[in-house]
Amino acid sequence: MSEDHRYKLIFEELMDKSEDGFIIIDSHGVITDINDKYCDFLGRRKENILGHPIEQIISTTSMYDVMDRRQRGDDEGSIYMHPYIASETKGSRHTYAIANRFCIFDENEQLIGAMAQMKFKERSLDIAHEVLKAEHAYYKSEYQNQMLNTSGFDKYLGNDPKINALRTIGLKVAKTDFSVLITGETGTGKELIAKSIHIESERANEPMVCVNCGAIPMELMESEMFGYEEGAFTSARKGGKIGKFQLANHGTLFLDEIGDLPLPLQVKLLRVLQEHEIEKVGGTKPIPVDVRIIAATRKNLQQMMEEGTFRADLYYRLAVVTIDTIPLREHPEDIMLYANMCLQQLNHKFKTNVLFSKNATRCLLKYSWPGNVRELDNVISSAFISSDQMMIDLSDLPSKISDAVRHEIPGEEHPETLKTLLYQYEADIIRETLKKYEHNVTDAAKHLGVERSLLYKKMKKLNITIHKNL
Repeated sequence: MSEDHRYKLIFEELMDKSEDGFIIIDSHGVITDINDKYCDFLGRRKENILGHPIEQIISTTSMYDVMDRRQRGDDEGSIYMHPYIASETKGSRHTYAIANRFCIFDENEQLIGAMAQMKFKERSLDIAHEVLKAEHAYYKSEYQNQMLNTSGFDKYLGNDPKINALRTIGLKVAKTDFSVLITGETGTGKELIAKSIHIESERANEPMVCVNCGAIPMELMESEMFGYEEGAFTSARKGGKIGKFQLANHGTLFLDEIGDLPLPLQVKLLRVLQEHEIEKVGGTKPIPVDVRIIAATRKNLQQMMEEGTFRADLYYRLAVVTIDTIPLREHPEDIMLYANMCLQQLNHKFKTNVLFSKNATRCLLKYSWPGNVRELDNVISSAFISSDQMMIDLSDLPSKISDAVRHEIPGEEHPETLKTLLYQYEADIIRETLKKYEHNVTDAAKHLGVERSLLYKKMKKLNITIHKNL
């Protein structure tokens, strides 16, 4: 088989399998090739098209202009909306297609013809629906993989009896299909509990979709939750959009910060819980959904009901089962469990072996942690960066944590300890080296045999600044 014949077969196969229409003309405007998709769109047989001047088949053609301009595929204006008159298409109506037109040149840059690739409006709509279906399947698979790999009550750590009791309740609730309301302070693991319930339930193989009701603007919330039909509003995309309820169908929908849900959306959510069906924005018929709702909030919904900002009927639909999370200050024996777990992850990621000093440990245990585990993780991460990559000590912790107990730690009130002397000695060496190299940190770091970034950390830790009187 010759190389030319091989490429011809590949080209014909490509044109046959493509959803687009293709047409090719020679330099005189005579049609030399056209694929079946284009023939079907025009409502004509291929043998009645080939060999004819293109203007006899498509009177609105612009291919002669394309050749006159010697237009290439990446030129401005190569893509445009091409109109058709009603008598020249299968549908016998005025319509259009998106055309990508370009010239064909030989190896000597001589014009030998032109080609157009047409994307038909009707087929584009079908493709949009197929893309939405594929998108739905993709998110379903991703949610499932994420849940299976990152969640479960084995990840909800804690040795306190109150934590053990919470895990027991969660496992029992997971075996039912009741709606669940999880309450508690920020950073107490409400989303982790919700994911754990989903994984332990019979819906584990279906998607879990998470929505933060306080993070989505009110004007977008309805379309995000329920989806919309094509043409529902000006910026609505072709084919419409699937909402979170449909994405979570047969699975679990986690509504975080439910207390931030606007009253109009509370009414719509209540209807879904009652009727088990949704209606898209711009839609005309209800769509049945089978979704388990798990909601969470840091707010006092009882008080909000009294104030009229949260519907009582919705509350009782959501709070069939209520789980109250436990703030970290109420199980302080787990503080170092979480702290060491966070530090272990950082050590593994950055290939270090940083430890907590005894004094740092005392500070962590003494602090009340109003931000709970989330605040603890942030503090440990910050201290890890500030440390000398060997040990996290008092000076690496925020002053709000270390100052409260500094006076209680033996030795801290006596500055002339070995540790203090070592700090002073190290500070003197760094100051002298900086002075020697005229405060050039790069040269000083090279002389001291350390990375410049580490020298900056030590300078910050030892309160060394660069100035002329250093």
